[in-house]
Amino acid sequence: MKLDFVRGHMGGNLIILLRGDQVPVGSELDTAVKLMGPNYLHAHEAGILYSTGKPGQIEVKIAEPTVPCFISACGGFTQVLGAALVETGLGDLFGLDQNGTTAEVVLHTDCGPTALSIEREQGRATKIRSNMECFVVECYERGVGSMTINGLEVLRAGKFLVVNADLFRKYCSGADFNNWNAETRTALLDIQHQFMRETGEFEPNVAVYDWHPEHKGHMRVVFPHYVQDDFFEPSCGTGSVGLGLAVLSAGEAGHIAVGENDWLTLQIESGGGIELGGPDLTTLEMKAEGGIVKSAVFSHSNVEITSVGEARF
Repeated sequence: MKLDFVRGHMGGNLIILLRGDQVPVGSELDTAVKLMGPNYLHAHEAGILYSTGKPGQIEVKIAEPTVPCFISACGGFTQVLGAALVETGLGDLFGLDQNGTTAEVVLHTDCGPTALSIEREQGRATKIRSNMECFVVECYERGVGSMTINGLEVLRAGKFLVVNADLFRKYCSGADFNNWNAETRTALLDIQHQFMRETGEFEPNVAVYDWHPEHKGHMRVVFPHYVQDDFFEPSCGTGSVGLGLAVLSAGEAGHIAVGENDWLTLQIESGGGIELGGPDLTTLEMKAEGGIVKSAVFSHSNVEITSVGEARF
């Protein structure tokens, strides 16, 4: 079998893009999971793209390898796809408007329609803004707020377990969010498993954060989704949105000034590998009414297309 692919990353969140018309019907998930493996293209998520027959509108299925399963949304996928539509042949394939400095695209995901606004210059995508409103709705439907698990106060944002690193350090005296020693992994894994039992969530999704930025952000984060299998994401778009919803619900973002038209902007440092924080910035813009986020848009400072080719297996 031969499949065309595009591979890229958002701050170390590795994404592969596949053409749906080339993937065998009935084997979509198995094919995507195999290609994400270390012997093939090695990625955190894969997006399968299908033509809708309408220019600039793309139907997508998004797979991840840990469960494995199709997932409803992936912010890193939207960012890498935005770049690929400008910088590779995918733009022509899916009818991207080639005129002007900004292109608008709508992705039809399992979560709902996701709009992308892609700024471009001289054949390169310079900024991609992903509207994650459908994912915000999903989070609130599943639940957003605080929980106490194994004696530790944590936050929930839909399917995401959100852990304040400072509270975790008091809970686990040997906590190490740089090297992730056995004590840290065991304590977090126990909390994660209990979280999944109590909420009924089956996808492993974790965000660990603190308010001690080292660069130009407001806060730091890393996404140790499943430490048992060493499945870390240095950056995560849905996780960043979930983090924003969680800290807003907990009243932790009160020191961040509200900007024009009541939009709150969080600058989140990530992209450092498995370490907490990193040199990249996720810019998350949220508009809330009565403490409930109604709109959320994010962009990332480090999105690259790294390879285009043909996978054979």
